[in-house]
Amino acid sequence: MSRIVVLSLCLCLWGIAAQGQPAGEFAARINLAHQRFTQVTEPAFSDDFILADVKLDPAYPRRFDEFSGDISGRFIGAVSMMSNGAEDDAWLHRLVAELLKHQRPDGRFGKESLSFAAADVGPEQMALLWGNGRLLVGLLEYHQRFPEKKEALEAAVRLGDFLLRVFDDCAKPEVIERLRGKAANGFICFTQFNEGLELLARATGNGQYRDTARKMEPLLETRGDQHTHGYLTTLRGHMMIYESTGETALLDAVKARYQDLLDSGAVMLNGGLLEYFKPDYNRDEGCSEADFLRLCLQLWKATDDIQYLNQAELCLYNIFGANQFETGDFGHRCYDGRGYVGHPGAGRAWWCCTMHGHRAFRDVMDAVVTPVKKEFQGREMAGIQINLWMEGRWEVGGTVLLIERIPHREGKPELAFRVTMEKAPETETLIVWRDPYWIKGSERHVPSALPVQEGPEGSIDFFMRKGLPNMESMPTTIMPKTGKFAIYMDCAFRFLDRQNNEYTLNDLPADTPKELAIFYGPWLMGVDDHYDPMFHGEPYDNNVLLVPGGEELDPETSFEGPPPSPAQRQIFFEKSPESPLQSGPRLRLTYRHGGFPDPCTVVMRPVAEQTAHPQCTVSFWHQVQRMP
Repeated sequence: MSRIVVLSLCLCLWGIAAQGQPAGEFAARINLAHQRFTQVTEPAFSDDFILADVKLDPAYPRRFDEFSGDISGRFIGAVSMMSNGAEDDAWLHRLVAELLKHQRPDGRFGKESLSFAAADVGPEQMALLWGNGRLLVGLLEYHQRFPEKKEALEAAVRLGDFLLRVFDDCAKPEVIERLRGKAANGFICFTQFNEGLELLARATGNGQYRDTARKMEPLLETRGDQHTHGYLTTLRGHMMIYESTGETALLDAVKARYQDLLDSGAVMLNGGLLEYFKPDYNRDEGCSEADFLRLCLQLWKATDDIQYLNQAELCLYNIFGANQFETGDFGHRCYDGRGYVGHPGAGRAWWCCTMHGHRAFRDVMDAVVTPVKKEFQGREMAGIQINLWMEGRWEVGGTVLLIERIPHREGKPELAFRVTMEKAPETETLIVWRDPYWIKGSERHVPSALPVQEGPEGSIDFFMRKGLPNMESMPTTIMPKTGKFAIYMDCAFRFLDRQNNEYTLNDLPADTPKELAIFYGPWLMGVDDHYDPMFHGEPYDNNVLLVPGGEELDPETSFEGPPPSPAQRQIFFEKSPESPLQSGPRLRLTYRHGGFPDPCTVVMRPVAEQTAHPQCTVSFWHQVQRMP
């Protein structure tokens, strides 16, 4: 698919210079991550802090500086792809100019005395290779953004040539065996270089880099107890080679490993993976969630198979969002078997996840809308396709769409959007949008003059002509004579057990509680200790959520009929949330506490909303019972 080019018109706090215009929660998350670099001071992202892993100054020791290029490379890459304007760009130029002074004569960055003879290669060499791999990507993403900066590409070539020289020694079987079980210093530190080498092949046209990059995935061992971030990064790199060559064997290899992740249970209910492939491990990693999100989007674009987009969306709305801290950092969240629990030391991984999570936003932005060509009413037409319902102003091929979240109708707990075509070619434009799997129905408010064609497999084609009058039933806040439509999505409830079996409301037992997780639309719902501290008062393992069997929660409820009164509503959206980070649904339930018989009330909310406050317990596995 073509890269999305997005306008920089002012809509909210966040504006990516000359490229992007997200809004709402999406913009708030991007802005929060950026503020981590510019406003949070412990630790502050100063030039010395960022470049410590290439300077290796004994007077400025910093955690993980032996992974030479890890922080510096990730930072340069993320900010290059997500720059907030001239100030960020000037910062990047200053950092890269200083960084290049520390490249060693053989092309590496970091400890010059490390030998890469096969007999010497161990965890210390892997640390250097890992950081250098992240730095190679960062330099090439910087060069992609600023192609006039030839010195960055020249440094990347020298670094790539260093890897070619050490490849044979590092790839020997005895080295692989020696590194087995070395976790984040294991062999994945070597295989992840394929991402940077593929970018280098694209930038230089030198196929030698790609030839070496394609050898990495076959060297990657099975999951075992490996580091998921390095494993997934290697798969992303292999997919990038496929994107350049179209060789189906490369795609098939990644699809097989992806399916293995699902079949093995490595992908959790909340849409992502733990830090290691260990069944008894208890924390995730923001880098892994960012990698899995990006990998799913790559597979979707390569195959047009909606299952990959669905999985990306599940990750995005749940584990990826929940992984972001109130400081803007990404990092590590811990689990206790029932959901999230506080992490000793808070788990804000400023040394890797903060940048890697921020970088993933670019891939999401590039997937929100894409160009489309398809047959409509007997003729081939070009237009724009909405893939992810993310607020913002998006452009493809001269067509500019504004997607806005709007209030749901009174008494109807809907997820509602207005889509306005702000700019279009003089020719007729085809608009295609996706009805996601997590709704049970939708209602469209479309001007009656417009033909609508139902599409297969959950897609809807909408034919929009330039210059149509505004809809009478919608506010006219943009500009006159612009096509608009609104869509109201009736989100579905899904109840899942630990074997991933799905239950409807009518399937829930009325006599004996059953351990289940509750989804509403794309959101995994949880009980957040920050708002409902008494729910998790000891002993809460046997707390029972009582789900009413009335019309309000009935999966078959239509849009017809009188709305319930506010006091009757179990599911609702806040009309004026405190922040865009708290704009998800609310599920108000009665529950029975394990320590006393009195009925109580709790309000469930998306697990991703824990970003809005310091870490605490957020449970999502509960005993659930239908009210008689």
